[in-house]
Amino acid sequence: MANRLLDRQASLLEYLASAATIFGDQVSPPLNMSLQGIDPGVLRLQARFTCNKRLEKIIAVFPRTLEILGAEQNLTLRDFVAVNPPTNKSTLANAREFHKFLSARWLCEAPNPTYLADVAACELAMDGALNVVDTHEFPPNKRKGDQPQPSIRRGRSVVPLRCSYDIRSIFAPGSGNVVPPKRNISLVITLPAGLQDVSLVEVAPVVVDALMRLDNWTDPSMLDGFGNLDDLISHLAMCGYVDVRTCWHDQ
Repeated sequence: MANRLLDRQASLLEYLASAATIFGDQVSPPLNMSLQGIDPGVLRLQARFTCNKRLEKIIAVFPRTLEILGAEQNLTLRDFVAVNPPTNKSTLANAREFHKFLSARWLCEAPNPTYLADVAACELAMDGALNVVDTHEFPPNKRKGDQPQPSIRRGRSVVPLRCSYDIRSIFAPGSGNVVPPKRNISLVITLPAGLQDVSLVEVAPVVVDALMRLDNWTDPSMLDGFGNLDDLISHLAMCGYVDVRTCWHDQ
């Protein structure tokens, strides 16, 4: 009995996520035998409602990317739904899945325009800075002699990004159909304290290189290869890009 129920639930989820149910022209796509007795019209309405809610989340994260896609927008979203069944309700998780889908597609065929990949990456980074997930973890409280040791990590609302185009103009108010200049640029996307909108700040490449190493609490010596370590950490802290705490280590 338990296995039959699980099989029926699996068939139901597969049916609700299928492109044929969501986009098909048939009024009632054929049901699996395990789903006989359920109104297929109701299932189709539920499938489309769920799909639309998911796409609303993706559209909210990638408005400029989808706007630039233009006439390809609907086909791109449909192709994404067809090959990526929902696995998570989180907006950020769905955005990451969509970005992964776009990146894989653009490996086979370069985006048009070519700066679109940078725009999509930036919009994902902006959403990551706005929707911070912090586990409130702290450096380990351990001892080694009498001296506290610092530990450093990237701020939770700070996302480093490298781009091949200076796409900042794309996100300026009233930017319209601006074409960004092609040049390698290192950016920090961050949400300054007390503000509701993210900032896109050009930084030295070494800053992005350092921040990419600091996703979790890290011994500052991990940055020894970046020149004057004290100056670098002071600069990152002054800009609000890192959290620095002291802890004690075991002997």
